[in-house]
Amino acid sequence: MRGSADIVALVLLLGSNGIIASPVARQTACTVKTQRKAWEDLTAAEKEAYIDADLCLMSTAPIAGVPGAESVWDELQYTHAAQADYIHNVDLCGYTGPLPYWNEPVDASALSESVILDPETGFGGDGSGSARCITDGPFVNITLRINQDLEAGDEYCIYRALNDRSFSNAVQTNVDTCLAKSTFNDAWNCIEAKPHSSGHGGVNGLMVDVALSPGDPIFWLHHGYIDKLWWDWEALKVPARLTEVSLQTIGGNNTARGKSDPAWVNYFGDNGTTTTLNHALTSHGLVPNATIADVMDIGGDYVCAEFV
Repeated sequence: MRGSADIVALVLLLGSNGIIASPVARQTACTVKTQRKAWEDLTAAEKEAYIDADLCLMSTAPIAGVPGAESVWDELQYTHAAQADYIHNVDLCGYTGPLPYWNEPVDASALSESVILDPETGFGGDGSGSARCITDGPFVNITLRINQDLEAGDEYCIYRALNDRSFSNAVQTNVDTCLAKSTFNDAWNCIEAKPHSSGHGGVNGLMVDVALSPGDPIFWLHHGYIDKLWWDWEALKVPARLTEVSLQTIGGNNTARGKSDPAWVNYFGDNGTTTTLNHALTSHGLVPNATIADVMDIGGDYVCAEFV
């Protein structure tokens, strides 16, 4: 199983008390679960609040000390980039609504018509010109700066090049095939092959950059959907699948991008090349580290969420 910055997902958005200067400790008991909904099921007000929270992260000063970062959004992108090959609430931007995901099978046959790409109530549409910068929507003038070397380099835009053929693999029949797999290893490889790759390849542009794709806000809704597929598979055999993990890690206290930050190379003795429940998931100080065991049950005390 991959450790990942996706555990952070968009929980940095959650809370109701405004901006704080540093992360807070995770909760110890799940009392009220965060709802996770398909984007099309959010109200207009919820969509607006979510997009405003994204924009807030893009304009909020960094909190984790990432070199060259000028916003928390830069730090989110950096965290994923640094862990690209191996991979609770901090009350940062006051968002209290559901965490949305992209219900991708609905759009598999008509990507350009997706509500996700709506310039008014969504994330803007396709890019244009040689740089493929997006030309409409709330993120049209956003500047990104984290590069493949995990440094602040040349500034660039959010860019897309929609690919209908690639996105056509998001169809429900491919999802059903994956959910029918009997082992986590087989299910993960199936999800990775089509549902996961179709979302990245369909949006294209920045979304096909293995390291830097979180710079596009659509990334987080896509991976919210992948989280849902994983949980749908888990939920078919609970509790047995709550302890089923596998696949390799880099191991050896190495990182994918050659960095040695102890926040993500110290895996608390779980230092081999096979992922276990003790494997640490880190976000470079944006939220407290967790283990895979902490997050296996989305309704448990750490994640405390439900898909509705």
